[in-house]
Amino acid sequence: MTFLTRLDDGSLKEGAAPTFALSQRGRAGLEILGAIQTFSSGTLRPMAAANFEENPQGRMLGEDHASATPAFSERERIAKARTVCEGDAIYRLERFFQRYVAEENFNRGIPAIEERRAEFLAYDAAMAQGSDAAPEAGSLTLAEDLAIPAWFAPIEWHLEPGGWDGYDLYGALFAFGVGPYVFSKGGYAAVGIGDDIVGQRLKTIRQFPKDSYARIYEPGCGGVSTLKAVHSVFPEAELHGADLSPLLLKNGARMAARFGFPVHLKQADCATDTGEADASFDGVITYALHHELPPKANRALFAELFRIMKPGADIVISDPPPFRAVSMFHAVILDWDTLHREEPFFSPVLHESLDAMLEEAGFEAVESYAIGQDQYPWITRARKPESTAVEAQA
Repeated sequence: MTFLTRLDDGSLKEGAAPTFALSQRGRAGLEILGAIQTFSSGTLRPMAAANFEENPQGRMLGEDHASATPAFSERERIAKARTVCEGDAIYRLERFFQRYVAEENFNRGIPAIEERRAEFLAYDAAMAQGSDAAPEAGSLTLAEDLAIPAWFAPIEWHLEPGGWDGYDLYGALFAFGVGPYVFSKGGYAAVGIGDDIVGQRLKTIRQFPKDSYARIYEPGCGGVSTLKAVHSVFPEAELHGADLSPLLLKNGARMAARFGFPVHLKQADCATDTGEADASFDGVITYALHHELPPKANRALFAELFRIMKPGADIVISDPPPFRAVSMFHAVILDWDTLHREEPFFSPVLHESLDAMLEEAGFEAVESYAIGQDQYPWITRARKPESTAVEAQA
């Protein structure tokens, strides 16, 4: 991907993306976390899974989980399986390491970035100036009077202090800190050990069934990492995205300018009103979004997306797999995130069916499947009918 730098005369110069070197102390602290996470998920977790399978109660629950006529409800099975797991010292140690890394990502990462604050601020300022001077890079519309949903405001997502907008250099932290040194190792939440999270995005985009799209929309687009991947697969598509977080949107606008791809960003509560016209998009992508909304908001979001999609338009979703699609032990691992990694809607959504929600909203050709290890990424695809019931009656 070409990196663009705006020169003093306003022209754009192509070149390689700049690199920012953390201090040796800051880098070492994050490298340690990456090593701990790799050991936890790559060595301890398989041992804990084997112990669960060897436990008579664990084996019985696993068989019940796979049964077409289970004796226990899904919630009951997970609760009983959690008790089995918590009786195993290896499982407890593995979960301790996971929680430790999740907290220390910020306890170590923020100070490491702060040591380079002046450098990052200067870089961000240059990118913001370049974005303002380059209308071809897209647009950014913030809504200061936007009513933030009550379910969203108080949450410190993924244990991030202050939530998405709690630290002005979160963009730098993820791009140059915990991203390359911790998250790139995989082995956290639904991401398998050694998984390439950048490659997972590209594989997800390639699940679109058509060869080209004119306009693609992403609700909950964050810092536009997914839209950047969309641009690489569908370079001719006009890209639009929305999010509740102004900081993520500002970071996304700078990234788009930095890499020279146009994207139109808007601050909006997509579950109530995207602010987009009826039947205006032929493609929609959502990535790691739905487990961060309560089920009621997801249903409202699908209805809104249905409205803005053209007849025959496609939607592709990547989210953690539902509990029904994974092993009993892995269901316990995923359920753990709900309380221990500040993901309050993780389990409620994984108990639900996105397939059913899409069908309720009016979509057809709904299908879901895995394209990676441990059933992640879990893909759900659907299409808006060529004609709706209302159109048919008209």
